[in-house]
Amino acid sequence: MPASWRRWLLILLGVGVALILIGLFTHMGGHAHEAEAAEAHHHAAPWLSRLSANLLISAMYLLGISILALFFLAVGYAANAGWYVMIQRIPQTMTTFLPVGMALLAAVSVGLSGTLYEWTHADVVAKDEILQHKSSYLNLPFFVARLVIILAGWFLFWRGFRRNWEALDATGDIRHFHNLRRLAAGFLVFFALSWSIASWDWLMSTSPHWFSTMFAVYNFANLWITTLCAITLIVGILKLQGYLSGVNDSHIHDLGKFVFAFSIFWTYIFYGQFMLIWYANIPEETFWFYERIRAHVHPQYVPIFYVTLVLNFLFPLLGLMSASIKRSIGWLIFVTSILIFTHWLDTFMIVMPSVAGKQGGFGVMELGFFLTAVGGYLLWVGWQLEKAPYLLPQRHPYLEESVHHSYEPM
Repeated sequence: MPASWRRWLLILLGVGVALILIGLFTHMGGHAHEAEAAEAHHHAAPWLSRLSANLLISAMYLLGISILALFFLAVGYAANAGWYVMIQRIPQTMTTFLPVGMALLAAVSVGLSGTLYEWTHADVVAKDEILQHKSSYLNLPFFVARLVIILAGWFLFWRGFRRNWEALDATGDIRHFHNLRRLAAGFLVFFALSWSIASWDWLMSTSPHWFSTMFAVYNFANLWITTLCAITLIVGILKLQGYLSGVNDSHIHDLGKFVFAFSIFWTYIFYGQFMLIWYANIPEETFWFYERIRAHVHPQYVPIFYVTLVLNFLFPLLGLMSASIKRSIGWLIFVTSILIFTHWLDTFMIVMPSVAGKQGGFGVMELGFFLTAVGGYLLWVGWQLEKAPYLLPQRHPYLEESVHHSYEPM
């Protein structure tokens, strides 16, 4: 990583931490009386609810990007694709954050479960018929067991991939490539089930009275486009710095097409979930959207809802529609930088209204968490890339195909 980029990322990280501390002290001081009242009624203090929500948002955001980077590679192996080989070191490096992201998610979701998940309180469940009905699934021992199984499965698959990546790089033995293809097939099956359960457990259960059969797909669409944006952003930055010499305009164009296509996919899933619930007008489902788009309920979330919708849909739709502009590295860096933030807002809108309610919102603390997460993650990836012996694969069987990958837009 160039020294100038490291310096800017360290500044970004420092500013983020400072904003978190400023926001935390402001909320702790400004809600002192409310905190005492909340503790007297066995509810979390407002500042703690907001802090817990931010921690869950950051943990899910970073873990999601890391595991979906592995998903990106697994899809490539399963599809027997060759075009992406020149950029595969980037998602490979992104997956190295998985153990950190897993530890962070486990610590937040279990350590702060009493603040994040109301179904963990026996007195609350005893007075709520719906929570009693769901208690066979939503109980802390079973929650922890599912979490351990999911994270352990992801970790074991990642270790298997990593061992074969390293062996293939070192020896070029085609058997390791075939191992990767078999691992990819198994991982994709396990991921489909585990991601659904993880989405229900870690995010949807912050609002345990609500349910959506499309939520796991919606959460996938949100973090999948974020992952594609992160890969594109890092590839673009490295390319501008003179690295990744084998990456050509066609590789860049393909990344731009991915970002464009899955931005539309996100919009399709967003609209499908919203329209079906809103049109049916079932109170057990619509209240979740009321908390986010009705000014008389929680006015602070309304503008964020519409800003997120516009920027996640119209911005990439109009900004990446042209074939030629998808080959502009500078423009792709700008577009993906915006989308990385707006899709973080999407995760924010899932968690914050459910956990913090009227005490939540987007302010100094939230901006600090975003800057810290992005700055820290990019520093981690840069550090891991520096440790790699080379950025381009040396013995991948499809290396030559990727070198000559070419696509001319019509």
